[in-house]
Amino acid sequence: MRITNSMMINSSLANIATNKTQMSTLDTQLSTKKKISRPSEDPVVAIRALRLRSSLTEVTQYLEKNIPDADAWMKVTEGALAEVDDMFRDVIEYCNQGSSDQFETDDRQTIINCLAKLKDSIYAQGNVDYAGRYVFTGYKTDSTLTFTTQADAQDKKYTITEPIKTDDIYLKTVIKDSVDATNVTFIDNADMPSSEQVYTYKLAYKNLSDSTEGPMQIRYDYDENGNAASTIAVTSTVSTDADAYVVGDDEVKFLADTGELVMGSNVYASIRNADDLTIDYDKNGFNKDEIKPEHYFTCIDKTDAAEPVEYIKAKNGQDINYNISYSQKIKVNTEASDALSYRIGVDLEMMEDSLDRLSNIEDKIGKLEAMKKEAMYADEDSQKALDSMLEAANKERDIAKNDMRELFDKSITKFQNHQEKLDYEIADIGSRGVRLSLTKSRLTEQQTTIKSLKSENEDIDYEDIVIDYSSAELIYEAALQSAGKVVRQSLLDFL
Repeated sequence: MRITNSMMINSSLANIATNKTQMSTLDTQLSTKKKISRPSEDPVVAIRALRLRSSLTEVTQYLEKNIPDADAWMKVTEGALAEVDDMFRDVIEYCNQGSSDQFETDDRQTIINCLAKLKDSIYAQGNVDYAGRYVFTGYKTDSTLTFTTQADAQDKKYTITEPIKTDDIYLKTVIKDSVDATNVTFIDNADMPSSEQVYTYKLAYKNLSDSTEGPMQIRYDYDENGNAASTIAVTSTVSTDADAYVVGDDEVKFLADTGELVMGSNVYASIRNADDLTIDYDKNGFNKDEIKPEHYFTCIDKTDAAEPVEYIKAKNGQDINYNISYSQKIKVNTEASDALSYRIGVDLEMMEDSLDRLSNIEDKIGKLEAMKKEAMYADEDSQKALDSMLEAANKERDIAKNDMRELFDKSITKFQNHQEKLDYEIADIGSRGVRLSLTKSRLTEQQTTIKSLKSENEDIDYEDIVIDYSSAELIYEAALQSAGKVVRQSLLDFL
């Protein structure tokens, strides 16, 4: 085969171009510190790089956003519940003092005020938020747990379906033949105050009215379709009625102003072991710091009569889950209904009412003692009448004081149970926090591993590339010199 000058020149130029391409590739790698700049240069490296980068993006998302967000949410929740736990200790201390009647007469009103403030403070912790989202209200993260202003609360209208918990039915002591300090009259032994106990259940709210959805009744024994198989008719009245707490064995009264259900012995016997007892009632107008019904009950907001809003209290809760790893989620929220029962407010209110009743009786005794010293009652008949009234009022005070001691004694157990439930939720948050911490540690190691693999796949070995570049440069210079000699030769050089 004849080799011509043209063939030699073209071959030299092609080799020089190849060497220049190699130098350009190595120069690009030195500049970018990456093995490839286009997928076509090495498809295997490119595909592996895409996979590793995708994995690294996901891990970084979990580590830098999801996990810190979940951790902060749970810490806010845990902090609020820890505050409530401290408040429960104060309430239990008051219960201990009340059960042994360590309250001085002058201190009772102060204790009443303290209990009211504690109730507001406990539920106020349910209004804490994280990044503008309220942490105790389930999916309704834009809604506070309680009404925060009177303007928002006073015009609200709800129909509420409240479950009746038979464990919270209690024997209320009702004082009969109470002394009327405005009517000075002699009270003989037969007309002295006495007490009677009736089965009572206190609902979540007071100042209520019958439900407009139908006749008022207690429903229970629901079938699989949600229909109540058993019902008990309820008669509506108010606590100021003379016979408000007088019920027949088969009767139930609804005291709208106090939110109490007073039931006869046969009714109590028939429902004490029943499940899923409920009652419907209307609540028109709320007060600031009262809990919003939708967070605890199935209810209908009828504030806008044209467009009522129905809320269903789901039995399985409203868990907010965060993705914290591949196919791994964690619950970040705690619902108020799980940690802060609406019965807390009811139990505190019952204690307030007991102290208030005792304080009123003591005020009445003080008024009668002052009347004995007044000139208008100086005659013998008035003095005898006032003495009998004082005797009756003191007996009334003894009944109320004994009832208060019993109530506060039982409240110790109630609030210990409330605290136990709260502590369980705090412990649950702690266990979720541990799980989150372990996941964070594992992902941190995984992030380090992926970064290392990504670097091995994409990044150059700088020392090797420098050596390769130097070699390519020498080869390129040698090719130029060789080509220069080939191009200088002509036909005369071969003659």
